[in-house]
Amino acid sequence: MTTSDSATQAQRAARHADTQPLPTERPDHDLDNSIGYLLNRAASIIAARFSDDLKSCDINLQGWRVLAALRHEDHQTLSCLASHTGSELSYLSRAVGALESRGYIQRSESPTDRRTIRLSLTPEGISTVNELAPRAWQIERMSVKGVSARELENTLKTLRAIYSNLVDNSEDAPVINRKLTVARRARRRETRDEMSG
Repeated sequence: MTTSDSATQAQRAARHADTQPLPTERPDHDLDNSIGYLLNRAASIIAARFSDDLKSCDINLQGWRVLAALRHEDHQTLSCLASHTGSELSYLSRAVGALESRGYIQRSESPTDRRTIRLSLTPEGISTVNELAPRAWQIERMSVKGVSARELENTLKTLRAIYSNLVDNSEDAPVINRKLTVARRARRRETRDEMSG
């Protein structure tokens, strides 16, 4: 069998797999094939790989997410930032306070509503994000080594679908916990932004 024959067979197998329905049950719940387990394991290692870089700037992963979110969209309210980062307000308030005390972010009144406080990066915060972002990007690129651009696009699409499915179809959850409440709030914000944009 030639290499091209093998490639053609692999393409046919992949197309066939795409048309097969997912199994309705997996009684043994093998962790090596568990979406939740594999996602958590990958996220834990990514966080561990980045933690030493964060320590050098005296911030934790939560703090990094706040800085990165503000770099992406500056002048956010605390509630918008909670939706953007998927954080509970109580934890986020502590992270924001710590970042503010280190001089990475600042508060300012909204020009349209004096009761609304907006958060933004200081020059030192911008400098810190600029210092850390290349390392975050390097770890992310390393994590997808050997993954094609198409596979990565499909993976990101799949992860977004998994997240949406879990948040949007949570009627069967016996108790709506705080993380799910935050996630639902973030989904409502995303939907509003899509409709207004």
